[in-house]
Amino acid sequence: MKVTGTLTIIAAICVANADGFAIAGDKKNLRLLSTSLQMEVNLPMSIAAIAAASAGIAYIAGSEGREKKNQYAEYEARSKAIAEERKRKAFIEPKDYWEEEELKQYDGSQDPDGPILMAADGIVFNVYKGRHFYGPGCEYHVFAGRNATRLLAKSKLEEETEEEKAQKLNMAERATLKGWLWTFDGKYEVVGKLKGFDEESTSTRTVM
Repeated sequence: MKVTGTLTIIAAICVANADGFAIAGDKKNLRLLSTSLQMEVNLPMSIAAIAAASAGIAYIAGSEGREKKNQYAEYEARSKAIAEERKRKAFIEPKDYWEEEELKQYDGSQDPDGPILMAADGIVFNVYKGRHFYGPGCEYHVFAGRNATRLLAKSKLEEETEEEKAQKLNMAERATLKGWLWTFDGKYEVVGKLKGFDEESTSTRTVM
């Protein structure tokens, strides 16, 4: 406002000097000149104020975005560290062949953070990543620490009867077994093969 008033006075003086005090007394012309100068001064100031406000809003929004990005990065780092620690605790040295008896100690009941081994179609998997499925008290714990080929093929969550054990897997059951193996592939670590696995009676590779 001080700038506007000063410019108005200067304008009045300039008019007086150019045409005499009589022209300065022309109040109508002076008011028009004053209004024009006020518009010329106030418009750039208004634009500058809007630009400053917009910049402030953009800065606040950018700060919030940066904060969320940093929070997500911290979360990712923590998750990665937890996954690496789980992997370290559940690690077991792979070997060529496992005895079925050896698998029993790795059903998840002895070490809550250790490996969980399960054999399917002659392949031994470490399924520790699926601990919420195969750990003690979980839905598929019956498959852990053993050769689970036939139970998987039949989608059974309880032991087979002696009569059922004597029967070979039919084509539908073998197809079901293939589905399980497809799920395990790439998801769980292979740590070896099951010694003495009877491919002829249970393998998906066998044609009846």
